Amino acid sequence: MRQRTYAAAALALVVGLFAGEYYVLAPRAEDLRGRISSRYAALQKNEQIVKDAGATAEGVRTVEKEMKDLEDRLIQGKSEFLASARFQEEISRLTTKAGMKVSSMRPLAAVRVDSFNGIPLYVEGNCTITQVSDFLKEAETEKMLIKIDKLSLTITNMQNPRDLKFKIQVSGLARI
Repeated sequence: MRQRTYAAAALALVVGLFAGEYYVLAPRAEDLRGRISSRYAALQKNEQIVKDAGATAEGVRTVEKEMKDLEDRLIQGKSEFLASARFQEEISRLTTKAGMKVSSMRPLAAVRVDSFNGIPLYVEGNCTITQVSDFLKEAETEKMLIKIDKLSLTITNMQNPRDLKFKIQVSGLARI
């Protein structure tokens, strides 16, 4: 009888262990597996973010360098008037270098562009198409940022179509 009691107790213990594992431990293990899986996915995502942060830091350094280079290309002047005078001097130098004959040059009202001032300048005179091309090449390679806002060419003499009248509106940026 004792052996049957021990056998029944052992069987009850085994059934109890299986039932406990199936009804108690298995759901907890599955829940723990799900949490580990989601945390692992979050860890992988964070690892990718850290890798991307290194690329972003390098990108920020590149942008800072480009901004410094652009800052060096701004019109230098302590006031709007001095910046406009400096810009007129530069455009006069470029038109002379290209061989253009300037009849008038006048500054226009400055335009506020974010933290910069746009310094526009209106220039007119006579030239040839080659001289306009030379001027545009020089303006493109100039250290100072120069933007051609408007360009108009008109033939003034039908007997000499090479003689052109030009009207150019150019602008540059200045930080004042």
